[in-house]
Amino acid sequence: MDNMLNRTPKVHIVYCHPSEKSITNTIKQGYIDGLEEINISYTITDLYGSNFNSDITEEEYLRENNNIPCPLAEDVLLEQERINNADILTFIFPLFWMDAPAKLVGYFARVFTKGFKYDHENGSKSAMKIMKETNFLISAGSNYDELNHDGKLKALKTIFVEDRMAGKTEKTNMHIFDETTYHKELILKNRKNYALKAKKIGKNTI
Repeated sequence: MDNMLNRTPKVHIVYCHPSEKSITNTIKQGYIDGLEEINISYTITDLYGSNFNSDITEEEYLRENNNIPCPLAEDVLLEQERINNADILTFIFPLFWMDAPAKLVGYFARVFTKGFKYDHENGSKSAMKIMKETNFLISAGSNYDELNHDGKLKALKTIFVEDRMAGKTEKTNMHIFDETTYHKELILKNRKNYALKAKKIGKNTI
């Protein structure tokens, strides 16, 4: 049995934002700074930076829905390996129309396959390890109280915590970084505060 007390955990970060000038990118760097300050090793997949193919192919669709054999693509196998080599999984992304960006939605569709996230009808069991912890660091243009009042935060937890990571993590944390798009002065203030907040999250890694 893996004993976390005897070694440093490893984090795999899945980052998704098209702009290096975004607050989301600041949050990512703050989180990494926190990990590095306490010597936590990590790997990172930048979905835009690596031009990750988020479009599921017909063959991949038929594999998942009709059980027609299809070998997994190299980029999918690489991501599955990175996940299984980690103890902690961290997703960092903005809300686009109250959902993850299309590249991250496609990432889940292509990487969380039968035989990996789920058991396969051919008898092969799920190969995805159970994470010690999964973190969602989500930037949002809206105010936190508004998101909560409208039921949108509950919907996000249903999608990302109760569905995407269901059965594959011992602990899940969802951190919302709100008010990131509308007012210039507020954005400048939040950029600094959110860098510190993300760093603290990284430093508090198991």
